[in-house]
Order: sequence, then C-alpha cells, then structure tokens
Amino acid sequence: MSHYAWLLAPVTIGVLALVCNIILGRQVLQRGVVFIDLAMAQISALAMITIELYAGFESNLLSKVLASYLLTLPAAGVLIFIERRAIAHLEALIGLLYVIAACLAVNVVSVQAHGKELIDSLLNGRLLWADGRDIGCVALVTLILLWIQFQRRRWLTGPAFYILFALAVPPLVINLGVYLEFAALIMPALFALLFKSRQYWWASLGLGLLGGGGGFLLSLYWDYPVGPSVVITMAVFAMVGVALRQITLCLSIQTESTTP
Repeated sequence: MSHYAWLLAPVTIGVLALVCNIILGRQVLQRGVVFIDLAMAQISALAMITIELYAGFESNLLSKVLASYLLTLPAAGVLIFIERRAIAHLEALIGLLYVIAACLAVNVVSVQAHGKELIDSLLNGRLLWADGRDIGCVALVTLILLWIQFQRRRWLTGPAFYILFALAVPPLVINLGVYLEFAALIMPALFALLFKSRQYWWASLGLGLLGGGGGFLLSLYWDYPVGPSVVITMAVFAMVGVALRQITLCLSIQTESTTP
C-alpha cells in the first residue's frame, strides 16, 4: 500500500479540482463564455512562464500563483467592463484575449533554451508530480467555491463571477495544465445537461471520476502525459454515457407508447 502512497496528493488535487470545475463549469455554459477558461488559463500560463524564465530564482507554488493573479485579475476587470458594454461580442473578445496571451507566451519562450519544455509542462500539467504542498491552494479555492455555491450563489451569477474565476484558475492550471483544466471545466458540465437539474452533481462527478481514474491508469502504465490521458479517457466515457442515455430514453419512449 505504501508503494502507492505518493498517489494520494495527485488524486486529492484531482478530486478537489473536479469539484471546483463543476461549480464554475455550470456558470460558464449558462453565460455562453466557453472560451473564458482557455483565455484565463493561457493568461495564467503566461505569468508562470515569465516568472520561471526571468525571476532569477527557483519560483515556488505561491510565487507562481501570485504572479498569475497580477494578470488574471486585471483580465477579469476587462471582462466585467466588456460584458456591460458589448455583451453580444463577449465570446469573440475572450477568444482574442486567449490568442494574444498565447502569442505573448510564444515570444517569451522563443529566446529561451528550455522554453519549449516549460510550455509543454503547462499544457500537459504536472498532476502526477504534485505533493502535499500543492494541495493547500487547491483545497482553499475549493472550500471558498463550495461556500459561495451554498451561501452566496448570487456571486456566481453576477459580475463577481469573473473575479472568482480569475482567482480559481491559476492553482488549477499549475497542477492540471491548460488542456485538462479546460476539459474538466466543460466536459462534465456539458455531459450533465443530459440529465435533470437535480442530477447535475452526480452526472458531473461520475464522468469526472471515471475519466480521471482511467487517465491516471493510462499515464501510470503506459507513460503517457497525464493531462491529455485524462482528457481522452473522459471523452470516451462521455461518448459511452451519451449513447447509453439515448438508448435508455428510446426504450422508455417505446415502453410508454406500447402501454395501453
């Protein structure tokens, strides 16, 4: 059992991150701002790349998160401003933020010898290498979002959502990577739309846990990057779930039509 004790931190962070993304993902779909996660994740990655390459010291988790907030919080302010004045074009403008941040990141790493490795790390994530020190930030974000979900839900439906999103994304991106963070935000929430509202949490958690477990196994036994592995596995389970749901609905309709 102790041989697998090192998995405790990655699994804990994965579950906590899933809870965060289930809360945020529902609001993202309701608002129709799907690209916000990619934009914030890329902006956060830009800050982390900059501090890694130019700070002149081995930056720790806290310094990376704080550096990310220097960019994600102003970006949230810009989105609040835009939403009030150009809501019809909000998604397009969010997409532009993502492209600009990505281009800046490419330029920053282009003159660095190990820039490509750093980009790969931020895209694919470092979940399997997480330890106990990484749990704190993600746990704090999760507790805050759960409290808001049940005590101050209007914060999620108003302009404050963008601030909350900007605060939540950096700790998640550091551990999950850009690919997995986006998939964990959108895929469970989208899958849960197949079910009734009261089943949202069960459907989202079920897909996230199955996809996460399968992706971990792929990464452990075949040495694939953990982020893309979880994304692919989650997508497979989602497609199976959609097919089973459609079959169940068809059988239910046939049963009702044949009942006298």
